[in-house]
Amino acid sequence: MLFDTDILIFVQRGREEAAQLIESSAERYISVQTYMELLQDAANKRQHTIILDFLEKFAFSVLPFNESIGKQAAIDILNGIDKLIMIKL
Repeated sequence: MLFDTDILIFVQRGREEAAQLIESSAERYISVQTYMELLQDAANKRQHTIILDFLEKFAFSVLPFNESIGKQAAIDILNGIDKLIMIKL
């Protein structure tokens, strides 16, 4: 599944639903845009390390952002919209 920045931020904030969504996914992907947003939002090197360790621990693959990835993200969002809505509530 391709995860967006919001889901990973929800995990950082302790949202159990978001963590379960990630844990239940056999394959985990983020776009290079999400990767950059996560690191840009980190306040210091310690937070950078925490983010990078998290991505490595859960074996996220970082994908280049192109038309194909954008279309897959849209499909994943449409297929998982109920899960995303529940997490955001």
